[in-house]
Amino acid sequence: MVREWKRTPMAESAKKSIRKGDILIREGERGDSAYILETGSVEILILRDGTLMQIGTRGPGSIIGEMAMIDDKPRTATIRALEDCTVMEISRAEFTHRVESADPIVKMVMRVILARYRDMIGRAQVMRLPAHAAVAVETAENSGELHDLAVGAIKIHNELKTALEKNELVLFYQPIISMRDMKISGFEALMRWKHPEKGLISPGVFIPVAEESGLIVEMSHWALGSACDAVKDLHAAIDPKLCGTHPPFVSVNFSVKDFSKGDFSELIRATLERKGTNPAHIHLEITESLLMESPGPAKVALDKCRQFGTSVSIDDFGTGYSSLSYLHHFPIDTLKIDQTFIRSMGLDLSSKVLVKSIIGLAHSMGIKVIAEGIETREEAALLKEMGCEECQGYWFAKPMPLADALTFVKNWTPPALA
Repeated sequence: MVREWKRTPMAESAKKSIRKGDILIREGERGDSAYILETGSVEILILRDGTLMQIGTRGPGSIIGEMAMIDDKPRTATIRALEDCTVMEISRAEFTHRVESADPIVKMVMRVILARYRDMIGRAQVMRLPAHAAVAVETAENSGELHDLAVGAIKIHNELKTALEKNELVLFYQPIISMRDMKISGFEALMRWKHPEKGLISPGVFIPVAEESGLIVEMSHWALGSACDAVKDLHAAIDPKLCGTHPPFVSVNFSVKDFSKGDFSELIRATLERKGTNPAHIHLEITESLLMESPGPAKVALDKCRQFGTSVSIDDFGTGYSSLSYLHHFPIDTLKIDQTFIRSMGLDLSSKVLVKSIIGLAHSMGIKVIAEGIETREEAALLKEMGCEECQGYWFAKPMPLADALTFVKNWTPPALA
């Protein structure tokens, strides 16, 4: 019979005693504590076909249960004492405080490593590895790949800091086209990294590292300033016949970490004033999932930004909470439908119905809609028929450097939808 570890009067202190065979942590439960193993040893078990399978062991000095403390997910494994043990308990509140007060790079690396460790546990379960093979997987992951991953994350972060200092970051601009008259409504500014040795590095590689480390805040401020400069150049270059009644805007993407700063709206206002940019010519973009991570600070900041004239767009709609119910709580002008739904409209009737419903519901709340990822004439025609105001995608133009965007606004030739 497997015994659960019971709290005793001694267990009210930070130091705990565990008998051989006791279970300290059970897979699937929410973690309320992490533990440092002071004496004795424990085994790591995962449940397979109703049987606990050992995939590793830990000895004195090991920390146990930290994953559930950091990402607030259920325990991924069961921990059972192989012999009588003494552990030091760390409460969730204390652990969270220590993690949040750590250096951003330390926190970033911890999350990266734990994400991969969780993945290792999952693969051991899915692949139905025997016990000795599962232990080998764990050893390989911890000694090799996880180390390389952590080192790689730190290296990218350090190189990103240098990239900012040496002006290696650039903005590419993708046109946003009005479906009413096929004229240029604006551009989305997309960050790229021109590495001196590796060439253009995908945002999918460096943006997550920048987010985790907090460097994204400095990068966002740089992007806003660069976009303000680009707006002036675009307005000076554009053929008036190729834009609508208003000069084209530029949308700049922001992270939830930007909104966590109390001075976000003031930084936006100060940058616009310093650059001499009309607030109406800059749109602030944030994804719906990031917005919901910090709704309070985001709403306060966005309300202030709206007060001095900037517009607010929700990007990648449908990939996070997939609900319009929260939109009325925020000062939102534009909703951008994620390209995943656009690309499946021709093959999946439910996607077509969903896109049409989103457009209709957004309009009922006075919110404009932009569709992303348009790659064919048929997609563009269907979206125009549905009442979608604006679109962007490769069918119109790929993201391009500013020099090419300046040429684009002089020579844009609207394609025929019919």
